[in-house]
Amino acid sequence: MTNVIILGGGFGGMTVYHQLSPWIQEAGVAVTVVDERESFLVKPSLPEVALGLKQVGGATFPMREVVERHGHFINSRVLQIDPVRNKVEIEGAWLNYDFLVIAMGAFHDFSAVPGFNDFGYSMCTDALAPRLHAALEDFSGGSIFVGSAPTPSGTRLPDVPKLATACEGPVGEIAFMSDHLLRKKGIREKSLITCYTPGAVFFDDVGDNVHRAFGELAAKQDVQVLTNKTIERIERDRVHFADGTSAASALTVMVPTYRGPQVVVDAGLGDEAGFIPTDENFRHLDFPNIYAVGDIASRSEPKIGHLAVDQGIRVASVLRQAITGEGAIAPYEPEVFCIMNMGSTALIIRSNVLWGGTMDVSYHGRLSHAVKTAFDAYTVRFKGKMPPDITTDLFNTYLDKVGAAEGPQKPLWNF
Repeated sequence: MTNVIILGGGFGGMTVYHQLSPWIQEAGVAVTVVDERESFLVKPSLPEVALGLKQVGGATFPMREVVERHGHFINSRVLQIDPVRNKVEIEGAWLNYDFLVIAMGAFHDFSAVPGFNDFGYSMCTDALAPRLHAALEDFSGGSIFVGSAPTPSGTRLPDVPKLATACEGPVGEIAFMSDHLLRKKGIREKSLITCYTPGAVFFDDVGDNVHRAFGELAAKQDVQVLTNKTIERIERDRVHFADGTSAASALTVMVPTYRGPQVVVDAGLGDEAGFIPTDENFRHLDFPNIYAVGDIASRSEPKIGHLAVDQGIRVASVLRQAITGEGAIAPYEPEVFCIMNMGSTALIIRSNVLWGGTMDVSYHGRLSHAVKTAFDAYTVRFKGKMPPDITTDLFNTYLDKVGAAEGPQKPLWNF
């Protein structure tokens, strides 16, 4: 019996599980998924939870009943990883593995910014998003600052692009959806909305075409953007930046610094930032039976669910070939795919310029908003599975038609 352990049941971990499920029983493979949560969380829905457009329960599903159709689910924290003895310690037990997939996500270091716990807000967890919603419901005017703290990168993978932040899509969503909400409440003229970034440009993972589209929408909605602004501390009614400047802020919202989880650092599996360095098959550089997908992987820049899914598909195909000698290695063609909810409309962003490609397009409108709603609902209804080929083909046809003026593009989804 070959034991495969997947640590983490997010987009990357569940994708690996779903891809392995069709063949593991006949191949004599036991798959165990370990997660400290009982429920899968559709994290792209959290900005909508923060705006009161969705309840947390509408963005989750129980993992146990899904995983135990073909494998075993353990609800537990991971206490220790021993890559030399091929063991993982969980609460009350040690588990042996032949192959280990680490998909635990990143540690959100909110405490790196003094004052956050008392005066800051975020959309990045299912505990903090409802808190932000309550603050927006009570908001009566003033300045809203929404942005990202810097996220460090390691140096073991010189071929991987280095970004200033983990992900700035949720920043744009909160800014635009707050604009929509405040206009409905009739207090937009009493409010200033500002996006801040430690980077030289906002959205440093896309190209000029998307920057231009975002800039035009921001100007139209009177959303200001500040670059080269590293958040230093938060006070009740003020935000301070590392360059010595500060501004009055009635509501300061932050995507935190991402770091590798301590259990990964303690095991000696991480780089300087705690993220796991891998080869192009997402196999650990030092331990060939360990893989990393999603936010925990050094190769994941930026930290977005779309990359985690594509990485999970590739790792599952690598595992199948390693265990059975069958199947082809799935391609991995990274791109930024983001659907930014703006209230009644949305902006679909597709860009691969970060990896040397030429695709850099966006699609704004009500139909894009419908796509966002449908995608999140599909993820919950079908328990973390990605849409079938016929659905993705139809969606790509729509995108090609809308974006025809931009020239031919490769398909958005190639699951």
